[in-house]
Amino acid sequence: MDVIIKNCQIVDGTGKQGYKGEIGIIDNKIVKIEKEISNSASTTIEAKGHVVAPGFIDAHTHADLAVIRDKSAFNYLSQGVTTVVIGNCGFTAAPINKETVSDLLSLVGLDINVDLTELWTSFGDYLNFLRGSRIAINLIPLVGQGTLRVAVMGLKKRDPTDQELQQMKILMEESMEAGAFGLSAGLEYMPGSSTKTEELIEFCKIVSKYNGIFAVHIRNEGDLGMEATKEVIDVARRTKVKLELSHIKMDGKRNWGKTRERLELIESARSEGIDVTGDVHPYTFCMVMLHALFPDWLFSDGLENAHEKLKNPDIQEKLKDYYKHGTSMLAPSDNEDWDNVILATSSNPKYKEKSVFRIAEETQQDIITTLSEIIQSDGVSTYVILTSMFEDDIVEIIRHPLVMIISDGEVVSPKNNKIHPRFYGTYPRVLGRYVREKKIISLEEAIRKMTSFPAKRFGIQDRGILKEGNVADIVIFDPDEIIDRATMMEPNKLSEGIEYVVVSGKLVFDHGKFKRKYPGQILNRKSTN
Repeated sequence: MDVIIKNCQIVDGTGKQGYKGEIGIIDNKIVKIEKEISNSASTTIEAKGHVVAPGFIDAHTHADLAVIRDKSAFNYLSQGVTTVVIGNCGFTAAPINKETVSDLLSLVGLDINVDLTELWTSFGDYLNFLRGSRIAINLIPLVGQGTLRVAVMGLKKRDPTDQELQQMKILMEESMEAGAFGLSAGLEYMPGSSTKTEELIEFCKIVSKYNGIFAVHIRNEGDLGMEATKEVIDVARRTKVKLELSHIKMDGKRNWGKTRERLELIESARSEGIDVTGDVHPYTFCMVMLHALFPDWLFSDGLENAHEKLKNPDIQEKLKDYYKHGTSMLAPSDNEDWDNVILATSSNPKYKEKSVFRIAEETQQDIITTLSEIIQSDGVSTYVILTSMFEDDIVEIIRHPLVMIISDGEVVSPKNNKIHPRFYGTYPRVLGRYVREKKIISLEEAIRKMTSFPAKRFGIQDRGILKEGNVADIVIFDPDEIIDRATMMEPNKLSEGIEYVVVSGKLVFDHGKFKRKYPGQILNRKSTN
């Protein structure tokens, strides 16, 4: 055999009780799982006292372009992740066109020197580019509704014409034919916030035809969270599309403790026959770009003109009224909310790691003027951290059987300290804090939420469960030591306890070291459904 994993505790991903055994691998497949394997092997891994599980599958990431830059995806391997879903919250690397690609890049905060349209324009060309790249982990691609809109309409804040809608639907169909697993949307961000329900229904009819999935960041995760959830459930009801509710949360103190009614809404939809599930990351704070905190109308002339607009007294008064009636953490309504908006990145040392409210106090200015100066210093795509969620709510969401674990991260360099700690810590955090320390869920159930659950949800038939014949995507960890170490101030610290990671039968991560192997694949919906 190529690899034998000896003397391990096998937790196979199904949720069933773990058991003692050994695993044999030839090429990229698991060929034998027995109590004891007597064969010889090129590589033998002694795993006594360790858990062996399927490689973790992260159903919500933003690694579309970053994985091309950093092919090792080291921050994911170091958590035991072997497969990620890319293209969430409505933003994907394709399809694009030359006239509007700069609008897309400004929304996602990327300043690159390469003209992407010289590399690809269609979704299929983008997937072919990825297939020609050496990547260490597997990718499951979604196509973004926001990207479709930008490709056809730029950042125009209006309904599409019949011709524009038809163009977007053609791009949607082409993307599904090329191998997209479904559609993502970010209805709380531009341009998703300008998209009406009927437009979503038109897209989801196409997704449903291909048995794809609709993964959606709902229109409001705060005061109007129930209404926003009902909207997308209705889309699923009317189109029969599979619905994935992205990063379920109760934003803002006013909404803490209301988790039960949101989960009951999902349960009720399921009882009606609507195919809906959700996902969650295990942190009380999130990270977004600064432009997400402003209303769309501020950027009607482009993101780059926002600073000048903020000097206009009429605009200032209009913004004050907008924030006065804020319904989510993306529209802070009082000083306490603004004190929870912390700059994760800034070129000005007086701003970095301080809240907008604290900066306003120190400079003796109002919030609007402070925001204007922050934009002048760092632009509208600088990252802010929002402390907006309640631990008890997160615990209740994690427990729910219809909710899987996700990071909402992307591939990042080990030297990048301008990130959320979930980029490095999500999966060890769940296994260390919520399984071992707090005993919120069992080890077997946590691993199900990280493996077979997302695999089945996205139609991956040969991964997510340790069984003979499946692809050998495997993580080996110490259940007594596994824990996250990344913090808000040191977000790129490696977690502890992940010992080995195998992708397609190749050992790619060994005690904190990347083995410079790139066996990752672009998984194709056509070959997995």
